Amino acid sequence: MQRAFDEACRALAAGRTEEAERGFRALARSHPELGGPHANLGLIYRRAGKLDPAVAELEQAVRVSPAQAAYFNQLGIAYRQQGDFAKARSAYERAMALAPGYAAPYLNLGILHDLYLGDGPRALELYDRYLALSPGGDATVTKWVAELKNRKSSPVTASRKEKE
Repeated sequence: MQRAFDEACRALAAGRTEEAERGFRALARSHPELGGPHANLGLIYRRAGKLDPAVAELEQAVRVSPAQAAYFNQLGIAYRQQGDFAKARSAYERAMALAPGYAAPYLNLGILHDLYLGDGPRALELYDRYLALSPGGDATVTKWVAELKNRKSSPVTASRKEKE
């Protein structure tokens, strides 16, 4: 089983998405108690813009592996892409509670507050926490922080990219 999982991961990393999907799908069928295959299927589907199956797989991943912060982070991204901001926020907050030192959900929740919820002060707090957890910093997010601090009432035009 570990060998099959590793092979599917290598296929995904090499861009052989169909091969990876087949491998993870087979593992999800033979080992439904494991979250990894479902999480990776969710990632594949989300990247392909197939949000409904992505959410279904990621929800299954967090059901069977409720202590995996990365799965909740991925689920938050998928919910945000579906426009379900309340569920996205909840998923990011769960990831942060599970792994307070895991930087990605702080960034992603910051983006949610910044661009989708219109809460600049909360976004600043989250971006600052993300930067504190990011060794070597992040020049792009540092720029976003400066923009937020200088922003008056003008609309946001910069795009933000989630952290996987």
